[in-house]
Amino acid sequence: MKGAVLALAFLVVARVMAGNGGTTPLPLGPALEGISLARLGEVALLGAGTALALLLLRWPLPFGPRRALGGGLVVGAIAIVVFHQASLFVLHQAFRLVPERGFLFAPLPGTEIPALYALMLVGALGGAFLSLILRWVHALPDLLCGALLGAFGLTLFGRLPGVPGFEAPWWQWAVVNGGWGWGTAFLLRPLALRGGEERYQREAPAAH
Repeated sequence: MKGAVLALAFLVVARVMAGNGGTTPLPLGPALEGISLARLGEVALLGAGTALALLLLRWPLPFGPRRALGGGLVVGAIAIVVFHQASLFVLHQAFRLVPERGFLFAPLPGTEIPALYALMLVGALGGAFLSLILRWVHALPDLLCGALLGAFGLTLFGRLPGVPGFEAPWWQWAVVNGGWGWGTAFLLRPLALRGGEERYQREAPAAH
């Protein structure tokens, strides 16, 4: 149910933000014109199916990795909006250092997926990967691990053809993407992935 509602909410936001090539909001009425009930059903079913698939994939895992992956998926996607796209917006609007202002809803070429949603998906996968790294690799500080993963991993994604908004020099994207990784690691700190999970696991049943 939650997956279906979330998918429908994403659809509405994408339609509202579809004006002027995905950069300008539209009034709610015109934005929702032409959406059939069949389309709404497809989106809701896709959201519910995705949520169920994630639940089934995490279910067999031990408590620690399951909790880390769940938190990493959510935090990685949120960090795209809070750190990555917000940084782009400031750098573009205030300093004109990057060619795009961030928060682009223009669809990727050949698809109906808005660029922001594609980046959030990549951020979610990157956050899940980072959460596992933070659990198993303690040689580097958590914030440095996140910054390095973002600077190199997310920047490589930006070099793929068809990703809008990545025309700036690579070093600028390394800085912005490194900020995403740093922010993701920072937001993961409440999960206590380094040393605090055992205590959390003991206290969680007692709290219920």
